[in-house]
Amino acid sequence: MRDRNAEAAVLVVGCVLLTVLAIGQEKHLEWTLKPSGTAGKLHLSLEISKPHYRSSHSTDVPVDRFRGLPPDVFDRGGAVKFEYVHDAGRLLCQGRSSWSKGSGTFTFVPDPQFAAKLQGLGYEAPDAEQAFQMMLTDVGLGCARGIKDAGLRASTQQLLDLRNHGVKLEYIHEMGQAGYRNLTVEDYIELRDHGVTTAFATDLKNAGYDLTKSRIVELRDHGVSSRFLNELQGYGLRPSAADLVQLRDHGVTAEYLKGLKDGGFEDLAAGKITELKDHGVSTEFIQEVQDLGYRFTTREMIELRDHGVNRDYLRRVRDSGMKNLSASQIVKLKDQLMLPAPG
Repeated sequence: MRDRNAEAAVLVVGCVLLTVLAIGQEKHLEWTLKPSGTAGKLHLSLEISKPHYRSSHSTDVPVDRFRGLPPDVFDRGGAVKFEYVHDAGRLLCQGRSSWSKGSGTFTFVPDPQFAAKLQGLGYEAPDAEQAFQMMLTDVGLGCARGIKDAGLRASTQQLLDLRNHGVKLEYIHEMGQAGYRNLTVEDYIELRDHGVTTAFATDLKNAGYDLTKSRIVELRDHGVSSRFLNELQGYGLRPSAADLVQLRDHGVTAEYLKGLKDGGFEDLAAGKITELKDHGVSTEFIQEVQDLGYRFTTREMIELRDHGVNRDYLRRVRDSGMKNLSASQIVKLKDQLMLPAPG
């Protein structure tokens, strides 16, 4: 008897706790509506709040998605009651309007036909929360059908993930046109999250790079841009993808590479190029050295710059009559403060 009483007490306490939790988790749903700057649309804002959580969503939506909304709603004040209709379901809205703005509360009613149609396309039926999120982010049947027609295998949740990460149908189509096919949902999301635009992907292809998704992401993360690629092409240069990363990490520009090429330093390894850049060997210095009649190697150029040898000092060495000196000999003169006399 005592055990039964204990079980009953636990059951009562459990029910009370569940009721409290349910009340604590209730959402407060509010809408705001005002004119939009775009013809044929209204600006709809939805705010969802509950303890320790708050989110808002605002967007311009077509006027024809509203049912029962008076056409002069913003010209008069008073109570309003209308529906906002989406493939995923309906928002039942009530509130008041006055002075070019309306606001109030709403409830969401999922459309069971939407779930059935999604299943017909090969997706799972969304639960109530997924359907609500699909309404918020405007993931309708057209979007779901377009994703499937693009050959992308996605779950119902992944339809939301794609939209939440900014992956639109246009992005998927343009990536395909650029030659990037057989990408997964995760691939598209990673590319967008790392700022890979379809223009950048296209420029890579046009420049002759046939790269994996991971390599493309690496290039963007290291600051390789379409502008950099186009400048390289303009100078007839095409470093490897790995070299592109190393060059950008060291601030090597297309102009710097062109200057090296003009100075007779072609086909240098990326490591040698970045070493020159890191040691302050500018293309102007290379040209000035050659204009003075010197022919130094890249290692000698670095040695000269490390010891502060500049164009003016080299000119004084030359004009003093000391010819055919090696870079090491010039450095020794500089370090010993032996400044040759002009002329």
